[in-house]
Amino acid sequence: MTNLGKQNAARALRGVAAVLAAASLAACGGGGGTAGDNNGGGIDDATPPAPNEARLDAAQPDGVVAYFKAKIAQRAAFGLPGTAVTVPTVGGLASAGSVVTHTGASLLEAAVEEDSLIKTDGAMLYGLHRAYANGTVNEPARLSAVSRLADGSLMSVGRSTLDAQYIPSGLYITGGGTRVAALSQQDPYYGRQTVTPQLVAEYSRKLSVDLFNVSKTAAPSQTNRIRIDGLLVASRMIGNVLYVVSTWSPDLTRFNVPAGSTAQATAAALAGLDAAALLPTIQIDGAAPLPLVSESQCLLHPANASFALQLTTITAIDLSSSAFTRNSRCVAGGSEGLYMGPASIYVASSRQYRYSDGVLDTVMPQNSKTDIHKFAVQGTQISYRASTSVAGHLGWDTATMPQRMSEFQGDLRVLTFTGETGQSNMPPVTVQSKPASAAVLTVLRENPTERTLTTLATLPNAQRPAPLVRAGQQVDTLHFAGPRGYATSLARTEPTTILDLSNAASPAIVGELAAQGHADHVTALPNGLLLGIGKDSAAGGSADGIQIALFDVANPAQTRRVVSETLGVRGSLTTLNSVRAAMNVTQLGTRVRVAFPARVYETPDGTSSPPVYGHQGAVRLEVDTAASKLTALPILSAVELRSGDQPELQGRYKLENERSLQVDTALYHLSGGQTFYLIGY
Repeated sequence: MTNLGKQNAARALRGVAAVLAAASLAACGGGGGTAGDNNGGGIDDATPPAPNEARLDAAQPDGVVAYFKAKIAQRAAFGLPGTAVTVPTVGGLASAGSVVTHTGASLLEAAVEEDSLIKTDGAMLYGLHRAYANGTVNEPARLSAVSRLADGSLMSVGRSTLDAQYIPSGLYITGGGTRVAALSQQDPYYGRQTVTPQLVAEYSRKLSVDLFNVSKTAAPSQTNRIRIDGLLVASRMIGNVLYVVSTWSPDLTRFNVPAGSTAQATAAALAGLDAAALLPTIQIDGAAPLPLVSESQCLLHPANASFALQLTTITAIDLSSSAFTRNSRCVAGGSEGLYMGPASIYVASSRQYRYSDGVLDTVMPQNSKTDIHKFAVQGTQISYRASTSVAGHLGWDTATMPQRMSEFQGDLRVLTFTGETGQSNMPPVTVQSKPASAAVLTVLRENPTERTLTTLATLPNAQRPAPLVRAGQQVDTLHFAGPRGYATSLARTEPTTILDLSNAASPAIVGELAAQGHADHVTALPNGLLLGIGKDSAAGGSADGIQIALFDVANPAQTRRVVSETLGVRGSLTTLNSVRAAMNVTQLGTRVRVAFPARVYETPDGTSSPPVYGHQGAVRLEVDTAASKLTALPILSAVELRSGDQPELQGRYKLENERSLQVDTALYHLSGGQTFYLIGY
C-alpha cells in the first residue's frame, strides 16, 4: 500500500470510528454494565469495575449483531469487501512451557495436558494416523489401539477408520482409560479434483470430537461424534472435561456489501442479519445443530481494530456426562494469540490494524497496543476475569505470535514489539535486513478487585535500559523456562540472552549464552543444565545439520557449553521449530531421556557431496545430569529416505505427522501409519 493509500485508509477508518464505537457501546448496554459471567461462574457482582479501556463488555440482546454490522461498515469504508469470509487471525497454541512424561509429571511447573497423536495410560498405547497415499491406494485416517506387554513390546488390539473428510489433530484418554477422544479438523479440499490458489482461503469450517470405547480386548468402537463450527485453535483435558478453543468466521456472502459501500447501502444489505447467521453451532450424534454459544455468553471489545469478522470461543465439555454438559464463552473481534495455563486462558487482541498481510510490507501504526484478556476455567465453568493493555504488538510472523506469552506461578509474561516495521523469520530471508524493532517484556498479575491485569514490571526499563538481545538485533523467540527466559535473535550466530524472571516485579538480564544457533528449542534440566536443540549455523550462518548442545547455566554470569554434537548435514530437520514442539522428556533418577521426530541426512563416507540418504524417526538423547554428560543415541529409524526420489514415501512419512513417546525404558514412535518401538535403551 502506498503512503497516500495509507493516509486515505486512515482517514476512512477515522471516519467510521465514531460509528463503530457508538454501535459497540450500544451493543454492550452503554459500557457501564458489569462483564459478568452469564452462565459461567465469573465475577458477577453489581459493583462497576474501574475504568479500563481494554475491558470486555457483556453483550446485550442483539449486541453481537450490532457489533458485526459496525465492523462490516468499517471494512467497507476502508475499501475492503464488507462481508467477505475472513480467515481467523489467531495463531496456533503455544506450548505451556512444561515438558511432561506420559504420567503428567513435569520437570518445570504445573503441566497442561495437551493433545497428541500418540498417548498411553501405561497399559495401552493409542495412535492417530493421518491419511496418506500408498502407491495407488489411499490409506484412510485411523485410530489404532495396541497393548503394552510386560516387556514393553506391543501387540495390536485393533483399529477404527476415521471420517475421511477430517484430518486428525490429536487425542486424549479419558474415562479412567475406557474412552478415547479424537480431535480432527475438516479438510477443505476433500473431494475436490483440483486445488487452485483461489481455494487457499477456503479454510476448514468444522472441527470434530469423536469418542470411542476402548479396551485391551477389542478394537476401538465409536460411540459419539461432536461437530463444532470453526477452526480448532487449542485444546486440553483436565479430568474428564475437555476444553476447546476455536475461531469462527461466519459466511455472510449472502449479505453482499461491496467495498466502498455507503452507510445507507450497508444498512440496507444487512437489514436481515441476525444472531443465527453469526453464531457457531454444535451438533451431537447427527441431531439438529444447536447454538454453541448465545449472545449473552459473548463479550465485546469496542476498541478491537481488527478487520476480521471473527468469534473466538472457549468451550468446556464434560465427556463423562451422557448429555455432554457444556458451557461456552465467546469474544467478538480478531484475536492474534492464545495461551492456556493450568487454570487460565489468555486471549490477545490487537488495538491496531495491519496495512498488509505480507511480511515484507506490513506496517504497524505508531503507539500500537495489545489487549490481553484472562479467563479462568474450573470444571465446565468459564469465567472472564480481567483485561489490560500492553505497549506494542505480537510481531509480524502470525505463526509465532502465541509463543510470546507464558504463565508462571500465576503471572503472565508477554513479549511485544514497538516498531512500525521490523524483521521476521518468515521467508524471504531479506526481511532480516530491515531495521530491528525494539522488544519489551511485560509481567502481568491479576487484580481481582479492579478486574484488571496489573503491570508488575517491564524490561527494558529506566533502571535496566539494555535491549533484550544485542543492540541492532531483532528478538526472534523468547523461550520461557520457569523462572528463566532465553531470548534468541534472528541472527543465529548471536548469543542468547539469559533473563532472570524469578522475581516477577524485577526481571533482569543476567547473562549470555554462546548458543550459535540453538534457537529452535531449549529445555531446562535439573542441576542447572540447559539443553539446546537447533541448527548448526557456525559456518557462515547457514544451517549445516541439527546441533545439540548441553550448557551449564547454574551461574548465568558464567555460563559454559559443556558439550555439543551435530547430527547429519545440511537439509536435516526436526519438529522442534514448530509452534508446538513435538518433544518428549522422561526422567529416570539423575538421567533425563529426550526423544523427538527428525529427518537426519548423511553424506557418503562423511564427504562434502550433497546428501543422498537420510533416516527419519526418533532422535534419542540421554543427559546424565549428575555428571553433566550428553549422549546422542542411535536414531530409531522408521524409514530411509533418498534425496530426489521416492515421492510416495515423502508423502507417507511427513515429518509433521510423527510423534515420539517414552514409557519407562521403552521408546515408541508414530510414523507412516505404523508404531515403531525400542525396548530397554
